[in-house]
Amino acid sequence: MASTRAPLARFESGSGARIYRIPVETFPAHINNVYLLLDGGTSTLVDVGSGFPQSVEDLQGGLEAVHVHFGERVRLEAIQHVVITHSHIDHFGHVGWFQAHTGAAIYVHELDARVLQNFEERIVLASKDLRVFLERSGLKPAAREALEEMYRAGKSLFKSVRLDRKLRDGERIVNGYVVHHVPGHCPGQICLQVGDVLFTADHVLARITPHQSPAAITPFCGLELYLQSLDKIRRLPGIRLALPGHEEEIRDLAGRIDAIARHHEERLDQVLDVCAGPRSLLEISRALFGELGGYTRLLALEEAGAHVEYLFQRGELGIANLDAVAAEPNPVILYERRRAR
Repeated sequence: MASTRAPLARFESGSGARIYRIPVETFPAHINNVYLLLDGGTSTLVDVGSGFPQSVEDLQGGLEAVHVHFGERVRLEAIQHVVITHSHIDHFGHVGWFQAHTGAAIYVHELDARVLQNFEERIVLASKDLRVFLERSGLKPAAREALEEMYRAGKSLFKSVRLDRKLRDGERIVNGYVVHHVPGHCPGQICLQVGDVLFTADHVLARITPHQSPAAITPFCGLELYLQSLDKIRRLPGIRLALPGHEEEIRDLAGRIDAIARHHEERLDQVLDVCAGPRSLLEISRALFGELGGYTRLLALEEAGAHVEYLFQRGELGIANLDAVAAEPNPVILYERRRAR
């Protein structure tokens, strides 16, 4: 999905750490925030962009702009630490360059380590799980094959890397920065706390509601874990500023979290309304988002699927064509509301 470009900016934690937001275009019309963190003689990058040519150019140009506007001279080759917030390629795709050309220590949560270390294996298995999901959704074979091809496109450009540190919830790294594991959007999604500043990556964004996909495709994803993780971050004390992986900074983190939670409550109600009669996931997705094309069609199916999965696990949706599901290897599943409205 397209995202807006937040400007180059300087922030400071209460402890005096200097933080620079560097916007990079990771894919066409898709902007990520890479953060340069300078603190007590150490240099850290929080995420690195996709590694595609424009992303690399923007990252290098961003460091030059930091020097021109703020007087900080930092070379990519001299970065000491690289923290990957989660294993989506717009955030980690350039990490192999840092392994090959710098002495930087590379950190990622243990549940996302496999993606970076065994990327080719992960793509093969994830593609098969995606195929099952799309078959059950009601897509025609040609449309399904087109989405599978889009899913794999460009991923062959990344090669597996060696990792220095696999993170766990509550660990302290570099200068005592606290790792908060927040699964849901991605299995190994983390928020990184630097004093009173929290890097929220894709867990909490300023305006867009972070994308959800069902655990049926990727374990440790899904709306259940995401809402639990939102609540975990809402309870963190002393956070003055949140810096997300896309869009602008967030000054009222609790208020933004509450707005995201309300959005999902409303969408769950929408799904129940749509499923007054038997509906396939494709029909539910169309009712929620309209008829979409390209990669956004896959995102819409995943988003709808996460909400259907959440309601189905609670018995609020049931399978309307259970005999067909029992008799056929992998049929289209029709969902129907079980809770009175």
